[in-house]
Order: sequence, then structure tokens, then C-alpha cells
Amino acid sequence: MSSDTSAPQAVEKPNLGAMTFLRPSEIKTYHQTTYDRISPNKTLDGKGKTVLVTAGATGIGFSIAESFAKAGVQHLAIIQRRQEVLDKAKQAIESKYPNTKVTTHAASVTDLDRISLILEELGKVDILVANAAISHPFVPSKDVSTADYQATFDINVVSTFHIIKEFLAQESSGPRAVIYTSSAAGQIVQPGNIGYGPSKAAANVMIQHFATESADTDVTIQTFHPGTIYTESVSNLLPKDALDWDDVSLPGEFAVWLASPEAKFLAGRFVWAQWDVDELLTLKERMAANPALLSTTVIV
Repeated sequence: MSSDTSAPQAVEKPNLGAMTFLRPSEIKTYHQTTYDRISPNKTLDGKGKTVLVTAGATGIGFSIAESFAKAGVQHLAIIQRRQEVLDKAKQAIESKYPNTKVTTHAASVTDLDRISLILEELGKVDILVANAAISHPFVPSKDVSTADYQATFDINVVSTFHIIKEFLAQESSGPRAVIYTSSAAGQIVQPGNIGYGPSKAAANVMIQHFATESADTDVTIQTFHPGTIYTESVSNLLPKDALDWDDVSLPGEFAVWLASPEAKFLAGRFVWAQWDVDELLTLKERMAANPALLSTTVIV
């Protein structure tokens, strides 16, 4: 589950017990923290690249931003609403990776005009990570307010559509990539989660549309479940004992691997950060022969 710091506050933390997601039988090896095979300094040559990460100053987004800095990208642009967390993220990354320039942009992803202006100001963006997300409080569906439900779709779907559309409208400067931080919540029916899960499912199908239409271009578009990460915003929704949480380093470094040439075959597919990448690579020929594999569809 991913979540931006803009998530609405839950009134209470329901005891959901041991929450589990179904695991596909194709993948045998699952990771809960990063591993050497996906180390950013081994998977992606970031020299000269500009990366834009939404909600990239905290939680999963910060891990993704820092991992791209570890890959040696030239310019890292971060969008987040609060300037104070942006300043903290910039200082942390630039002090550790002085060869990466960090620029910050205080904005809500739902301010569509502002997002368009940021992309225009940046000019050249090689990799876009659409990571911003929110969830409503985990309460019975009848108790979710229409305003919270609307906000969930506005951020998780509509704002994502807008920033990807604007990114694709930019003049090409070579191979580019879009990575959407989704969630396995979009694959299950979970009581109390009538907005977050369906919004992620909708966004996954949206990504498939973008990826299909970009198949003959120089843009690779992918979506992934980052794992179950206990971020500050998630702590407002779930108790610490609700899940066996993964380490935040895993989605960060997996996202960099997704942006690498080795993972281009996953365009339009939905994968999990926990899945071992070498086992994923064994499915490459099957994916080429079966467009439905690792996509949101119905097979009868």
C-alpha cells in the first residue's frame, strides 16, 4: 500500500487482523527488503538524466527519489505539498549524493495548471514517477463521505492521468519512462477500502491504455505494487500489527530497476516490487506471446 502525506486522517484505527494478499504461483521468491540484484548503481546509468517524482519527499516517494540519486541521475525534481518536507528531502539527498541536483516544487498534484507549469519549467524529463496517492479512512463503505471518495479518485486517477498526459506531450529527447506507484489493493475486495482499491484498479487500466498507445514510441510505461510499507500516512489508517510490513528500500530500488533497459519488456504490465526480478525475466517470452499476462483483464 502506498500513500501520500496528504491522506485524510482516520478517526480510529480498526483492528483488521492479519491482512494478506493472494500471491501468484508463477513467482516463488518474494523479497521484503532490497537486494544486490536491483542495486541502482548496477541497473541504471543515470548520467545526464532528469527524474521527476510526485510525493517524493516522504515515505515511498522519498525512497524512490533517493534511489534514483544513487543511480547517479543529474537532476532530481520532487513535487510535494509541504515546503518543509521538501527542504528536508533536498538536504538529505544532496548531502549524500552531491552530484545530483535536487529541485523542489511545493504543489498539490490536483492543481493541474500548476503541474503543467512545472513540467514546462523543467523542460526535459527522462523519467516520471507518478507516486502521489491518498486513501480515505478505513470505515464501512456506507460511512465513507462522498467528498473523501471524490478526493481519492481525483488524486489517484485524475491527477495521474493529467501529469502523464502532459509528460507525453513533451518533445522527445530520447528513451523515456513513466512509472506509476499502484497497489495490490486494486486486485482485492477489502472491507473498508471502497475508494483506494478501486481507484488503483482504475489507474492500472488507465496505464495499460497509455502503454498500448505508446508501444511504438520511445516511452516505456509501467505500473507496480510497492509492497506493504508502514509510512507515516499509513499509520493514520492502520495499526502497526495489521501486516507484515516490507522495508521502504524495496520499492525505491525496484522502481529504478523498472526504469532500466532490462525491464522494458514490462511495458503496460502490473508487477510487484517483492517479486524476484530474475524470476520475472523468465516470463519474458511468455509475455511477448500473451499480451494479457500481468495485465488487468478477464480470462475465460
